[in-house]
Amino acid sequence: MYRGPRVLAVLVLITALVTTARAQPASADVKADWHGTGVVLAILRPPSDLHATRPVIVIRHEPIPGLMNEAMAMPFLVDSEALFRGLSTGDHIAFGLADAPGALLVVSIERLPR
Repeated sequence: MYRGPRVLAVLVLITALVTTARAQPASADVKADWHGTGVVLAILRPPSDLHATRPVIVIRHEPIPGLMNEAMAMPFLVDSEALFRGLSTGDHIAFGLADAPGALLVVSIERLPR
C-alpha cells in the first residue's frame, strides 16, 4: 500500500521542526485551536534531533477534527516541558494544538484512562 501523502506530511512537519530556529512560546492564556487524542510514542527534551531549543512529543493520534482527516504518528513542538510532568511513553492522552509560526504547538496534555 502506497502511503505517499502521509509520509510526505510527516517529512514536511519534521523539516519545519528542524529548520524553525525558535517557535514563539505560547502564553498561559493561549487556547487550543484543535483537540486530538492519541498515544505518546516519544518525549524529547531539548536539545533533540528534531529541535534544538523546544521540547517535542511524538504522538500516534486519531484524526483531528478540522485539521487532519487521517490517523498517523507525528512529532509536535510542545509549549513547555511542564506539560510532560507525569507523562510516559505509552500513555493515552487528549491534547490541544495551537497554530504557531511554522509549526503546530501542543498547548495542553491530559492523561486518559487506558
